[in-house]
Amino acid sequence: MTRHLYLLRHAESAEKQSGQSDKDRSLTPRGLRECVVVGTYLYQQNISFDCILTSTAQRAEDTARFVADAMKMDTERISVVEELYEASSRTFFQFLSGLDDRFNTILIVGHNPVITYVTEYLTQSEIGDMATGGLAAIKFHIHSWKEVSQGNGELENYTHPGMLQPD
Repeated sequence: MTRHLYLLRHAESAEKQSGQSDKDRSLTPRGLRECVVVGTYLYQQNISFDCILTSTAQRAEDTARFVADAMKMDTERISVVEELYEASSRTFFQFLSGLDDRFNTILIVGHNPVITYVTEYLTQSEIGDMATGGLAAIKFHIHSWKEVSQGNGELENYTHPGMLQPD
């Protein structure tokens, strides 16, 4: 069985302001444009997701919602997951292996450095530092998400807003 995992680094966010929680950082105008570019790209590629899972950080939640809107996708399929915020690589892998097997195509919106590390670990590909709005498409030939492990994913594509629509 083929399963697809899309890993998306949240779009560009504002710097943390004095007294502001890191979780409350919002997207910049450029970040909003990045979401539209990525969402439009996914829509044009006829990619749809069984679900979108996002970190609880405001910038990640907003990225998920704006990308889904650009894809003309129902935002009801977005789930906010606490463990994706500040997840270690170990936590992220445990999360992946616990994904619901009813879902074959999943988008996860998260943060660097773990989102880049997980992409490289699963695919044995080198992408460097994933850009804001960077999107990795990974294909697996597995029956269950429990089978996800080092190198058993194939990096189908890595793109980011600058490649899709340079500023």
